[in-house]
Amino acid sequence: LSLAWEPGWDGGLAQHFLLRADGPDAPPPPAHLVTSGFSLTLGGLRPETPYDVTVRARNARGDSAPVRLRAVTSALPEAPPPVWPAPEVPPGGGEDP
Repeated sequence: LSLAWEPGWDGGLAQHFLLRADGPDAPPPPAHLVTSGFSLTLGGLRPETPYDVTVRARNARGDSAPVRLRAVTSALPEAPPPVWPAPEVPPGGGEDP
């Protein structure tokens, strides 16, 4: 699940972001503290599963109010069918004389 955001006003203090994804019937991954950049990819999530994502900004004065959104992970790509080599046909069509 890839997330990206634009930071708000930081009040002149160093700002970090705390993200968490919670999904039904699946243990949530640990909260992730992002200290640089404004994007994060969460791995280890179940395919085709809705997750509630919470994002908070954090600086020396404390945490912001949470921003919540719902995201659904993609399905796993289907494996292509196996490609079998075509049987070789001897010259003359393979028929017995």
